[in-house]
Amino acid sequence: MSHLLFLCHPDHGHVIPNLAMVTELVARGHRVTYLTSPSMAELVTSAGAELLPYPSRYRDADFTLMENDPGYLMELLVDEGEAMLATATRELPEPPDLVVYDTSMLYAGRILAPHWNRPAVQVIPVFASNEHFSFLNAMYNPRSVENEKPAVERPAAPPAWVGATMRRIDALRTEYGVQAPPQEIWFAVPPLSVVTVPREFQYAGDTFDERFVFVGPCVGDRGFLGDWEPPTTDLPVVLVSLGAVFNEHAEFFRTCVQAFRGRPWHAVMTLGEGMDPDALGPLPDNVEVHRWVPHVAVLSRASLCLTHAGMGTVMEALRAGVPMVAAPSAALDRPTAWRLRDLGLGTVLDPAGMTAEDIVSAIAQVLDDPGMRERSARMRDAVADAGGSARAADAIEQHLAAVR
Repeated sequence: MSHLLFLCHPDHGHVIPNLAMVTELVARGHRVTYLTSPSMAELVTSAGAELLPYPSRYRDADFTLMENDPGYLMELLVDEGEAMLATATRELPEPPDLVVYDTSMLYAGRILAPHWNRPAVQVIPVFASNEHFSFLNAMYNPRSVENEKPAVERPAAPPAWVGATMRRIDALRTEYGVQAPPQEIWFAVPPLSVVTVPREFQYAGDTFDERFVFVGPCVGDRGFLGDWEPPTTDLPVVLVSLGAVFNEHAEFFRTCVQAFRGRPWHAVMTLGEGMDPDALGPLPDNVEVHRWVPHVAVLSRASLCLTHAGMGTVMEALRAGVPMVAAPSAALDRPTAWRLRDLGLGTVLDPAGMTAEDIVSAIAQVLDDPGMRERSARMRDAVADAGGSARAADAIEQHLAAVR
């Protein structure tokens, strides 16, 4: 039996995509320790892992700043990685056989593994990057935003936050005796990255080599998100969600309630912890509001998903063959929304100044487009063929066997 250490900050959009992977590995006889915040305890232990908690400040961050300020986000992620490194090296009596790290925690994973002289695997729950496509460039290059597509050209000079992040990485790798320079720690392509996106959805997907295994969404039991009962009406179901992080937009949800009032659709809205459901006031009969429900259950009955274009929700919708209306408010989500539009799997709304009439028009456009339904069905088949958690576990086991 091998001992695997998973590293992930307490973001549902990063933890949930690898839980089924954890469950599969535990079922195959491996021991999994999961290094994350105590707030994720129920999720990771229900997946079969042992929780190793670290003192995280991620959930106390200002998520409105995080939406579009890369410097703030990078500083926060390096803070999380620093706390992870201290906890892992202090609390684990002996190193694990393999370090598995979420790509947002690459600073911790790529320092911890060589510090222990252990192999590592990266898990990417967003778009992967190589010499042909840079997710960071797609998010934060102003030319990307101007043209509503990932910019090909890179900035002439790196922004200030890149240098600040590099200095933090340099200090950490020195503290833990790692020889690799900070540029290599940040930007080198590791021997194995498990990407929970199908290759068909990845930008420049055919340019990624064998170091990247595109397994698509890894979906397991979602009982920790509660139950959901389908409506008794025959109205088309529409899932509405801004995800688990960037959801502090009360006006968006109020506008959605207005859009669905009196319309021939049934809305299932999930708010997470971003706002109090009672703040939406009286709801029409065709709108139900929850903090949490298992999206996979709703999507199995849904005709459409209205989303911020977070990759977790998008992957769940693609897995169900459900077309989308995307309203991305954060830099992280804009490239995903553009990809949906360009592949004919949905349409994109600008959340700034978005009206109820805009929502109604976009939903009607997607529901009335048979081509969009057909393309969504083909992507559903591609997701199924990608292999999910079983293929992810296969890749991790094969890598571990090869490096021993």
